[in-house]
Amino acid sequence: MNRQQIFLIAAGVLAVVLIYQLPRVVVENETGVEVKPHDFSISTEDQSLLMSLRQQLNAVSEIKKSVNFADSLAKLYLKYQMVDSADSYAALILTLDTGKSSRLKAAMIYYQAFQMSTEPEKAMVHAQKAQELFQDLLVEDPQNSTLKNKLAMTLMVTETPMAGVQLLREVLEDEPDNRETILNLGLLAIRSGQFDRAKERFEKLLEMDSTDDESLFYYGVVLSESGDTEAAKAVFGKLMNKADADPALKATASSYIEEL
Repeated sequence: MNRQQIFLIAAGVLAVVLIYQLPRVVVENETGVEVKPHDFSISTEDQSLLMSLRQQLNAVSEIKKSVNFADSLAKLYLKYQMVDSADSYAALILTLDTGKSSRLKAAMIYYQAFQMSTEPEKAMVHAQKAQELFQDLLVEDPQNSTLKNKLAMTLMVTETPMAGVQLLREVLEDEPDNRETILNLGLLAIRSGQFDRAKERFEKLLEMDSTDDESLFYYGVVLSESGDTEAAKAVFGKLMNKADADPALKATASSYIEEL
């Protein structure tokens, strides 16, 4: 596994960039929602939870509860990168209710589906769905930086990616310490090979919070890609020695060290 592959795996774990997975069969339910095949083994516990949630969704008549059950099902499918199934439940939510809360739930499902999609073409479809909802929600809440951040990232896969970058810069101008914005700009800088700029972003995040393991990991990535091998090893080693760090991050840091 080369460093680029490791970066893609880590980014997928952190829900930042697209990762590629294969499909597996899941039994269809009675709601008319299309559940697509995926190549993931669902745990016995989660299989029981899926069955229970589907049964409750089929039985309930109250819209608010139906929306919540559909949202829970979508999140559970996203746990296994089953993006098409999750997408179907987002669509169901919008057919049940078009209130602000429901639109936000659907937007977040589409956004995560966009990040996890197995194919670039499908990722763009999910991104467009999320984008339309984020734009709609921002009309009602124009100062919401979380919505702006996510809208910006969906714009990165359109024909006008600079519109996304500009939106992130606008957020940063208003909120210089907005972690999500700095993180997004740092990741985009890595992907475009602007490692000096990326280094500044992650150093800023670590100044804001020295316990930020995600930023520490990406700081190591930047050092590695910049050719500062020994410094990168030290950063990854520091992360691996943290008892409370995300196991997936630690595993990827270990793989990075092996590559270095």
